[in-house]
Amino acid sequence: MDFWSRLIGSPAPQKRVPSSSVSDPNARLARFKKAYAQIQHLCDQPRNLTKDGITLVELQKLFTRLAQLIRDESRAPSPHLCLQYAASQQIHALVSRVAVISHHEGVIHATVELLSTLVDSDEEDFLSNRSFAKSLMRLVTRLLGSGGILLEIETETAVLELLFSIAAKIRLEPSILPVWFASTAKPELEDVFVREKKSFVGITQKDDFPLCYLLMGRVHHEGRIGDFARTGLLYIFEATGRSLDLEEWVVSSDLPTLMASGLGALYSQLSRELSILHPDASLPAVLAMSDYSTTHPRATAESAFSERHQAHIATFLSYLAFWQDVLDHCRSADVKQTLLDHFQILFLQQLLYPSILQSSDTDAGSSIAVLTYVNAILQALDYPDLVHSILTYLLAIPSASTPEARPTTPRRPAMPPRSPTALKRRQSLLFITAPKNPAEAVEPALFNLVDLIRSSLTSSNAQTVYAALCLSTTILVRQPRYAFGTLLGVQRTKPQDLTRTTGALQLEVGNYAQIAASLHDQALDDAFIDLVDDARTAIEAQLPDSTSGTRSDEAASDSCTLPSGDNFMRLVSAQLSMFWSNSIDVNLALTQALASIALCTPLCINGWFCLDPAYCAYAEPQHAVTQRSWQKYLTNDESDDLAALEGSYRTPIWPDAHAAQLPRLYSILLSLTAELDGIRQAVPNLDQLIAGRKHMLQAADVDASMTNVPSSAVLAYDDANADAPGNSIVSASRSHSPARVPASGDTSSGASPSAAKASLFLPPPPESPSTTHILMQVLTFSPSSDSEASPRTATLNHVLTNVIVLQEFVLEIAAIIQARAAVLGDREVSVGRTRA
Repeated sequence: MDFWSRLIGSPAPQKRVPSSSVSDPNARLARFKKAYAQIQHLCDQPRNLTKDGITLVELQKLFTRLAQLIRDESRAPSPHLCLQYAASQQIHALVSRVAVISHHEGVIHATVELLSTLVDSDEEDFLSNRSFAKSLMRLVTRLLGSGGILLEIETETAVLELLFSIAAKIRLEPSILPVWFASTAKPELEDVFVREKKSFVGITQKDDFPLCYLLMGRVHHEGRIGDFARTGLLYIFEATGRSLDLEEWVVSSDLPTLMASGLGALYSQLSRELSILHPDASLPAVLAMSDYSTTHPRATAESAFSERHQAHIATFLSYLAFWQDVLDHCRSADVKQTLLDHFQILFLQQLLYPSILQSSDTDAGSSIAVLTYVNAILQALDYPDLVHSILTYLLAIPSASTPEARPTTPRRPAMPPRSPTALKRRQSLLFITAPKNPAEAVEPALFNLVDLIRSSLTSSNAQTVYAALCLSTTILVRQPRYAFGTLLGVQRTKPQDLTRTTGALQLEVGNYAQIAASLHDQALDDAFIDLVDDARTAIEAQLPDSTSGTRSDEAASDSCTLPSGDNFMRLVSAQLSMFWSNSIDVNLALTQALASIALCTPLCINGWFCLDPAYCAYAEPQHAVTQRSWQKYLTNDESDDLAALEGSYRTPIWPDAHAAQLPRLYSILLSLTAELDGIRQAVPNLDQLIAGRKHMLQAADVDASMTNVPSSAVLAYDDANADAPGNSIVSASRSHSPARVPASGDTSSGASPSAAKASLFLPPPPESPSTTHILMQVLTFSPSSDSEASPRTATLNHVLTNVIVLQEFVLEIAAIIQARAAVLGDREVSVGRTRA
């Protein structure tokens, strides 16, 4: 044994620390007193510049030692003598003063760490001690407010974490609020500011609540600093519901102004001219296989994919999310209303709306920018009051209290009457922001967001059209009720007058399936089933929840229809007519917008997507119906019901392919199919080329490609959001490989190919053309309307990709019609009702 011990070597005996010295409160207190006495001794010494560095390092170690002793004591049983001693000696005053004078990063960090341990302790009530609060806030104000001390990120984060801890304690213990906040508001001062029309609204009272102002100053920061500041400020706004003094103080202070002006400053950082064209390095495959151009006509336009823009838009949206959180946590109706007033007057009226009014398509960028920014704002918001404020103002929707208010427009959530202070604050805000000459004021009633969208849809710039379509889809998907009567000129109607029979439904779905198959005849069964499931999910998400208190018959009473001359549908239809030559991303946004309209459950889609039941005709039966033996046992009522049921499954006769009664969408699809038939005659192997293109897109992960166009403007749907009807059906449809839908009868569209053949010019191919030469041949399409000055052109390569997009869209419309009937029942299909 001795041999092995000598060979391996035995560890040296370690000194054992008596356990009593660690757990003994008196021994721990002795060590604490010793360390504090050393701090006092060092502080009492006259300053010596040659030894200051050594002294400061020693102070840092002693501060860290005190913090560690307090943490050890917090985990030990009572009594906690160190905490009692720290409170009685008010060590916070000394260490805070040393940190301010030292300007030493290490000493400051150790001081913040020590004060944090005192704040986190549950004894001695440091947070209810006015001396402690005064010392701490004096220190933090010098560190963050003056700018004379430059802190490292780690130290600044520790300071904000300390302030957050205090705000969290105030939230849990409202009784300590008077220690940190004392109102000295003088409302009469605001009258002076208002009369003189100063550049700010509200009274700056930093000395009343320095904690609140210090947090407000860091809410724009990224990382943990911003997180601590924003969350701490949320807790303070939550406390307004439990303190009338704090509520009154916030309403009369400049905090709402600071929040609104901060949002405006971040919005102003966004570029006025924006390019949403993909750069060559990240061009999705679906765009690469087309005539898509990555060159913007104006070099000064900032790319939406640049790091600078991505950082600015992320910061702006983050602060917008903070606004939502503040309103959601705020428990004071007056404070919430004051914040909303500042949001509308200082941000919407003074900044966002003027950018809409001043936007132009002629400068090749400002319309794209503002449409994209409004789209991003509406995607990021889900707080009802903010959404209501934005859309009622930008869409010029009358308030619910006015006679001309549209009944389909959602009403703003009810709030209690304002206090006199809140009313006065709003009047002051309106007075200060009022234009000098009221006659020069331009309101959304004269030019609003709908006007900008409509004018953008007629632009010759594909990116402007794309941005307008994306914004339209966002409104239609996330806030469809606000689109009714504004973006869409709907008319109220009775649901029971709009339904069609089951036979008409089956014919309708079959006709759309025939068009899908005629574009490219492949199996479509699997894709159709998946699309129906997706559409059903989206439709069911819009139905009133049984727990919401809204009855289904009340929801049905809001049914409306689209008139045949609706301006938005007319503009969208014009874009659809140019499908083959449109940019791929425009067609993706276009089909998404149309599918979003078809998915709106309160909207009857007869006339545009489906045949109006009034135009359904039924042929008389050529042979007498043989009565079954069991039918003689039916009662008269049962016989009538059976006859009605059998009649509902009769297949109607649709109008002629060129009849005006056909659904507008269906008519356009027929004409597009006819144009493709003309191309098919000139390009014998067109179907093989389409099959090859489909395979290439699938191999290039078509799902990821088609849902990233572009990231700053593409919609983000959330299944958990009650306002959004599930995931985007258009995006979902792009993820399915086209398969086959069973379609009865001939798979041709029924349109004559000669109608398109005359409008196409195909240059004679060489005797042995290469694949590239074939794909690059230019197809010429005759103008789709009188407004087009010249024929439209596109390469065969471009048309091939558009064929894939169109087939998916047609199949999706058929799936939506099918799903609407399955989910909405007799609101869509009348079983047993036949129109002769």
